[in-house]
Amino acid sequence: MSPDLPAARPDGVARRAAVVVFYGGLALLVVLCASRLLTEIVPAPLAGRIAYNSEAYLFAVVLAGWIQFVLPRLDATRRLPAAVVVGALWGLIGVGLVLSDLPSSVRTLNETALALALLIPYVSLRRPASPWWLVSVPAIVVLVAGAVAWAPDSWVIDQAETLGFLVLGVLTFDVVDKGLLQPEVTVSAARRWGWCGVLLLEPVVVSGLGTGMREGGGASAATLEFLGRVHESFFGVLLVVLVLALFPRKGPADTAERRVTSTQPVGVSSTRE
Repeated sequence: MSPDLPAARPDGVARRAAVVVFYGGLALLVVLCASRLLTEIVPAPLAGRIAYNSEAYLFAVVLAGWIQFVLPRLDATRRLPAAVVVGALWGLIGVGLVLSDLPSSVRTLNETALALALLIPYVSLRRPASPWWLVSVPAIVVLVAGAVAWAPDSWVIDQAETLGFLVLGVLTFDVVDKGLLQPEVTVSAARRWGWCGVLLLEPVVVSGLGTGMREGGGASAATLEFLGRVHESFFGVLLVVLVLALFPRKGPADTAERRVTSTQPVGVSSTRE
């Protein structure tokens, strides 16, 4: 049995500084990548590697920020309506970017925006969420498999990162690590950090295989090409997991949840994963 995760809650100045560095650093990276100013600061090869994950930086800043700072300050009756409105705004931004003639460094953020349009309302649902939401995972996988095999030029491939964010988001929050959205759920260290390892491994392995293996046609090449397109999804979800695990959300809602479970012995949770 793996030990339960210890409460990682650095307090005071150190905690605030770490959170500011995380959100401020990622927000700055989004601006630098979108404006293409990054090449003025670091060597072009390194700038290209950093900018490749611009969608992941935006995803992490917005979704983790929503979960950490907005949700705890909304009561149960306002959570979903507020999330739907914000999600709709991100949907409009995403569609606008798809239809725009903006530079590719900006237009590429459409996939993140469209993913946020769906995931912000999703993470705002009352937990535990209905198991019917899990049906979306195999449905998207089947859709992608069909597109890879028979329609490699379809919108499904164009929106690879969007679909990747959706699948990984559902798996993360309602299958692998429910404790990120449900503080009363205890998640083992092996389970949480093992999932982080999986999220990190995909970009490393697929990048390590190189682009040469994605050429020449065939199911293997097409699959690797799709996996190469969803690097940002894995990296973006990894960043969200890390910040939520290391700096758990604080606020009125979180305080109320802790009051409800305060009668339990220290280290004991009402639900185990």
